[in-house]
Amino acid sequence: MLAQPLLFPEFQADLERKAGDEFSPVLIAEAPAELSAMPEGEIEEKIAKATAILKWLMSSHRTAFSTSFGKDSSTTLGLAMAAAAELVREGRPVQPFVVLTCDTKVENPLITQLARGELIKVRAWIERFSLPGSAHVATPSLANEFAVSILGGRALPSMAGHKRDCTVSWKTEPLSRLRKRLLGRNKLATGKFVVSVTGVRRVVPPTVFIN
Repeated sequence: MLAQPLLFPEFQADLERKAGDEFSPVLIAEAPAELSAMPEGEIEEKIAKATAILKWLMSSHRTAFSTSFGKDSSTTLGLAMAAAAELVREGRPVQPFVVLTCDTKVENPLITQLARGELIKVRAWIERFSLPGSAHVATPSLANEFAVSILGGRALPSMAGHKRDCTVSWKTEPLSRLRKRLLGRNKLATGKFVVSVTGVRRVVPPTVFIN
């Protein structure tokens, strides 16, 4: 079968170039071997291992915890705050950290209220243990807010399973902008960087899809 001629060869070449431009992570630092080798068969072992690694991380690197206060990110944040408190009790240093959440301005008001209430608890914990951290709320820029971008005709609504513009404009960019303002930009050449931490479950239970 003869190959179909390309109507826009330069566009096809650009697509192929982008497809080959895949993300390739670079290993900057790694937890000590004895921590990575800790067992994680039982839930108690998983908690102990996660706490140990978080203690190593928070004592050696600046960190940023992005949370929606859902199950996954709340679990990670809770373990991290407990790890930081343990470091203080042990007389070990804790590097500066920030806890960030995003108010997209289109969330259910009850969810927004929940997130702000949880931030109050985080700030109280930080104060209780004199931790070098702070908690903040990021918001989209005025140009990217729903009323301006969608109702104002600047952009089309994002549909499930298609483009993720709203995720980038309403969450990713505001959180990244706030993190850089609080902790500065990463400078890998000089060994200065911030580790972003969030929670992702390994296995999604069937009940999630049922609900």
